[in-house]
Amino acid sequence: MHQLVLEPRQEFPVGTKEGHLEVAAVVEERTHTAGVGWRWRFAAEIGPVRVRTRRRAPALLTCELDTVRRALEDPARRGCVDLVLRVPDRRAVALLRGESTPRFRRAEAAAERTRALLGRFRSVRFEETFSPDLELAHSVGEALDAGLHAAAQREEHRSWVMERIVDRAKGVVLERKESGWVANGRYRVQLDPMRCECPAWTKRWAGLPIGARRAERLPCKHLVALAMHEGITVPSDLAQMGRRAPP
Repeated sequence: MHQLVLEPRQEFPVGTKEGHLEVAAVVEERTHTAGVGWRWRFAAEIGPVRVRTRRRAPALLTCELDTVRRALEDPARRGCVDLVLRVPDRRAVALLRGESTPRFRRAEAAAERTRALLGRFRSVRFEETFSPDLELAHSVGEALDAGLHAAAQREEHRSWVMERIVDRAKGVVLERKESGWVANGRYRVQLDPMRCECPAWTKRWAGLPIGARRAERLPCKHLVALAMHEGITVPSDLAQMGRRAPP
């Protein structure tokens, strides 16, 4: 664990209030789509998972640094004095510690903007070995899924996005319950009629007219996982499922 001791820019209250902040990001560089998120923790308090989808996202390293900068507001607002930062990429940690990495110029600029905000804390430590927050990781993945479905509206990305959905479907865990199939222990999913409770299927397409849904909608990874379980494996056939789904 590395410690960065900063010159205090403010008077801190007596006593230490240490907070933990974990950030996560995943980027699909071909479509420049990302899911990013963070979560803060104090001794007896765990904050909510905060996630967002980014379009036109930069490379993963820069995206992580931008997420740290955005996330710092939460612990600062709650009176955190000594901050423990959990950042998956060691290159991001090196840049935030002020180590020179000239080949990552855009990331170095993002790190410089972030370092300027670290001065609000008395000390900052970087915890490089930790067990990732599974709920945070899941939510960031869902944010990426939402971004991929948005990217599918651009015809040049459509077939590639379908391939990525198929890849992500291979990690879905299906369980047979009395009420039907459940994906990843969270979402009820069925093929006839086609239905899934996940945000990528229920929310992403809710605001579009029926015609647009028929033309553009792709199945979510949970529907694809169930379809592959039932023997439908050809990507073009999987893509057509979304167009045949009930409005």
